[in-house]
Amino acid sequence: MSESFSKKLSLKVRLGYGIGDTAICFYWSGVGFLLLYFYTDVVGISPILAGSIFMIGMLWDAFTDPFMGYMAERTRTKWGVYRPYLLFGNIPLALSFVLLFWVPPFDGPLLIVSLILINILHRTCFTIVSVPFSSLTPRITSDSEERTNLTGFRMLGAQTGTILITSLAFPIIFFVGGSEGEAKGFLVMAAIAGFAALIIQSITFITVKEPANSKGIERVSGSLYDALIAVSKNKPFWLVFSATLIVGVTTLFFGKSLIYYVKYGLDLHEHQGTVAFTGSIIGFLSIPVWWFISNKIGKRKTWLISMSLTFIAFIAFYLYPISTLNELLVLVALLGIGAGANGILFWSMLPDTIEYGEVKTGIRSESSLYGFMTFAQKGSIAIAASIYTIALTIIGFVPDEIQTVETITSMKSIMSLIPALGVGLSIVFIYFYPLDSETHKKLLSELEELNAES
Repeated sequence: MSESFSKKLSLKVRLGYGIGDTAICFYWSGVGFLLLYFYTDVVGISPILAGSIFMIGMLWDAFTDPFMGYMAERTRTKWGVYRPYLLFGNIPLALSFVLLFWVPPFDGPLLIVSLILINILHRTCFTIVSVPFSSLTPRITSDSEERTNLTGFRMLGAQTGTILITSLAFPIIFFVGGSEGEAKGFLVMAAIAGFAALIIQSITFITVKEPANSKGIERVSGSLYDALIAVSKNKPFWLVFSATLIVGVTTLFFGKSLIYYVKYGLDLHEHQGTVAFTGSIIGFLSIPVWWFISNKIGKRKTWLISMSLTFIAFIAFYLYPISTLNELLVLVALLGIGAGANGILFWSMLPDTIEYGEVKTGIRSESSLYGFMTFAQKGSIAIAASIYTIALTIIGFVPDEIQTVETITSMKSIMSLIPALGVGLSIVFIYFYPLDSETHKKLLSELEELNAES
């Protein structure tokens, strides 16, 4: 592997790539945090319609990701392989985000169709930028430890974007909307976020360069079918994939339930911001710690330790009779620690599986692998969100009503035991993960020998 591809990255490159995910999370977290509320309380459609539109957009996003990955890794321009999508894709993405929080002047079916089409447009623009952006990690460096460092900066940027959009969105909406209502506020908020994301991604494009002398991307070959066959034979990928997917899907039950549990179970609705901020900021602060630990003992061991702590935290949440804000904040903080580890480990382990797959199958899949991963991730989230709403109905939850003791007890079980099960299963999957830093270096050496012979 060429020296320029495997050497340590400069602080400028690490920071430039890291803040790029701040922009990505303006969109990702902004949609996740605000869109359903916007549909129901500003546009004025029913929760069922709002949820259906949200699911359609997420599923569309999921299905387009593998195709975007396949196309991106075969792109060749003077700006590189993946960087052109940052240059040309971010303006449409920013505009589509503004359009997403615009109230169409229609009624009935025409309104619903408009919302669906706008949602699909935004999800398509998001795919065009987000998949190539994620695929830059293996493109920038082949060093496993350096990928962890790069991912650490990226996760810090991602958490920053999430904290900013969730903390500042409603203050902007209320300030701008005033007596005129929230519709104008949402539009201005989306414009500010989109403009900021555009500036940030421009910085990423300027500071992050793809190595001109790397031969790795030239080894990407074959049809989409060949790429899928190669992925299917990649054992480390499937272990990381399974562990991350099950953690993401099951912890969704905690994230979606927390706001209801705080409001109805603990009567602490006025402290929602404090609870959300505590989990986010602790997750942010824990990233450098897990980053350091991962570089010292390896990604596999770090996953086993961090997820074991998370498992204990979920069980403690279930067993402890929470009654005060401080008790809740302590438990949320413990869960936030594990959340910080999950992001940095997944996004640094996934690139290492690319070289494993190439050695074992002879086919190199970079962006296709990322596209397939996000396809499954987003599709599962969409389905899990629907299952979650069904679960709420089954336990007798009724919005804006005093909940029964049985409903609150069942809600606490759902939001703690289901995630605990998912985290526990992820520990089993990663226990069998075969790649460490030394093994990955051997894979790179094998690739050098194979390329020298060809």
